[in-house]
Amino acid sequence: MPAIAFSNNDIAIVAWTFDGHLDGCLGFAIHQIDIDADNKETVLPALARFANQDNNLKLTTEQAPVQKFWWKDLFAKRGGTYQYRIVPMGGSPGATLTPLAGVQPLLSNKVTLTPKRPPFNAYFNRGITATQALSHELNDKPSVPALEPHILNPTDPIRINLMGQLQEGVTSLLDRADKGGGMIHAALYELNDPDGLEKRLQANPRSRTVILGNEQSVDPQTKETIEDADSKNRAALKAAGVSVIDRILGKGDIPHNKFMVLTENDAPTAVLTGSTNWTSTGLCTQTNNALVIESADVAKRYLDYWNALKADIDAADGDENKLQSKTLRDFAHANNANSINKPISLGDGVTVEVMFSPNTPGKLTKNPDAPNDMQRIFDLIDGAKQAVLFLAFDPGNNSILDAAGKALAKHPDLFVRGALTSPVRALNFSAALHQGGATESDADGDVGGPASQADGGVTVVGEPGQPKKKGAKLPSAQPDSRAVPAGAVTKDDAFGKWETELAKFGFAIIHNKIVVVDPFSDNCTVVTGSHNLGFRASHNNDENMVIIRGHRGLAEAYACHVLDLYDHYAWRFLLKQHPDIFGKPLEPDDKWQERYITGTELKSPELRFWLAASGGTAKPGAASPRKTAAAATAAPDAAKPEQPATAVAADNTTAKKKTAKKTVKKTVKKAVKTVKKTAKKAAKNKPAAKVPAKAGKKRAKQAGKPAATGRKTVKTGKAAKTPRKTGAKKKTAAKKRGAKKR
Repeated sequence: MPAIAFSNNDIAIVAWTFDGHLDGCLGFAIHQIDIDADNKETVLPALARFANQDNNLKLTTEQAPVQKFWWKDLFAKRGGTYQYRIVPMGGSPGATLTPLAGVQPLLSNKVTLTPKRPPFNAYFNRGITATQALSHELNDKPSVPALEPHILNPTDPIRINLMGQLQEGVTSLLDRADKGGGMIHAALYELNDPDGLEKRLQANPRSRTVILGNEQSVDPQTKETIEDADSKNRAALKAAGVSVIDRILGKGDIPHNKFMVLTENDAPTAVLTGSTNWTSTGLCTQTNNALVIESADVAKRYLDYWNALKADIDAADGDENKLQSKTLRDFAHANNANSINKPISLGDGVTVEVMFSPNTPGKLTKNPDAPNDMQRIFDLIDGAKQAVLFLAFDPGNNSILDAAGKALAKHPDLFVRGALTSPVRALNFSAALHQGGATESDADGDVGGPASQADGGVTVVGEPGQPKKKGAKLPSAQPDSRAVPAGAVTKDDAFGKWETELAKFGFAIIHNKIVVVDPFSDNCTVVTGSHNLGFRASHNNDENMVIIRGHRGLAEAYACHVLDLYDHYAWRFLLKQHPDIFGKPLEPDDKWQERYITGTELKSPELRFWLAASGGTAKPGAASPRKTAAAATAAPDAAKPEQPATAVAADNTTAKKKTAKKTVKKTVKKAVKTVKKTAKKAAKNKPAAKVPAKAGKKRAKQAGKPAATGRKTVKTGKAAKTPRKTGAKKKTAAKKRGAKKR
């Protein structure tokens, strides 16, 4: 079976699968092949270890192999091109392990870490404060006061590591305007980075016109509302000579845009959007993205919106109660309807739907109708065939969380994973899923979901199960492990050599606003922008959002980011819920595979997800193994920037895959029989997802490169990510995240 690699500008991920259970396999060694260094091959470091291995030793995955079917390479360098060899390992735990006899190693496709996905440039930061690496950088005493001076200093190594290439992305249009004599029309929300971003914005002031919104805050001493928390920064921008247009909205409304339009020779040519506010926290202590779109048509649409915002300000004539007028709302609503009916074509099947807010007749009230932008997203989520992935801050009620939960209830073998800042909103997903008519726990509470969690069992998360009756009540109000709130290791759940982590710096932890649907298909979708992905944003806020369809390279990059963050926070979420399972040593035998495969056909939804990635086909009703010892959390990583990932066999051979003998114990056989019945029912409801063979040619054409050939339709699977079962691993874990200061 194949291995599949994909990447964004920051990390690479490799995933793989085999035909069935590998007898004697203790896990996999991951070999990184650095193409730019004459194919130098390095075995990647291990995080976990067996119970009998010294916690202080630095081990590789040959000595402490990976007991799951994917791995994130945080040691890959930006701009580098890599390939990965996956070697099944056998032997005695703690002793010298050797490659498993009779099983061919796997070789992935090549991937490059770059933001370039023509006609897009996508940038992601590393703004996670809850890491062991950052705790060690702060002398194992992480706190807001300890971190603050580092992120305010543009030359500080901690700031540089946390922001990654994000500053490069958000200032890229400023650089082009300064070098080429272009003009910038910006609409920004927060502004607070005096020695960094603000200086870039103040440079060459004649080329900038900025609509600057107000951030409302509360005085910590008097508790009175502060209407414009960034008033000093606003004044500094004006003093530098930049043309600033004030947009001061009242309580409950947010001028939330963060976009820039580049005009060259009096014509709009490119636009910057995404979730990043122009603050040191936006760059460094929240997870964010920035997207540059090289399209005159998209840029013109944004410039029209900018002009509509300015006209709204002029018409209000200083009366904030007259802002967000009917004229502006009608403009945004009509624009959205037109975008849905006639998307902007970028060629090769790639389209962009540009959405603006506020787009409803008035502000949010009880029992609201769905705004047209949110209804469009709900429809795309409802039509997902492979996966729905998301990141959010706090979308409020009536949001993507409700839609994702309903989609999973409707299609239990859909691969759904996401993370967000708000633990309260995480319950919305859980309610929509479990009270909407389906659950991943069967009648006996044997498979996943809150029912089995209530029983103390943990299994591969995201597996299909027998639906409950519609309206069934949850055992208790708790988040579901497929939509996790961001958290950190605290003094109460730190184990071994792990140290307490800094959960957050300010209000936001995850600040992205991202939805990715079916990232490995020709019908892939990426949703991003400033919009918080719920009804309130469409009704009450100034917002922008793009829906991009048909660009696999971009979808893979965003999927990589989503699943990287989901992996990071899901492990911490499950550590708190199941300390008796997580944070433990590697399993000493091959039974760990039963989290994913119990025979030749039963694979977890994550393995089926990877199957779709490699161009294979999956049986949609295939259920997963029943209750096992540890949960699997999801987290894929990225593929070739301009091209979709394609899998190749090890050593470029086309030798037949060797299937090891399956070991299915009596108890498992009994479980398989029950699960097959469920799978049979599910199979009737959902057709097998296939990736068209022409996908490689199409994406290669988008990249301006020859199409890859030789893609095989092979039987891989969706992989369900398991939060690593780790022993005391402070130094090795810190080094892994520390390689990129995660």
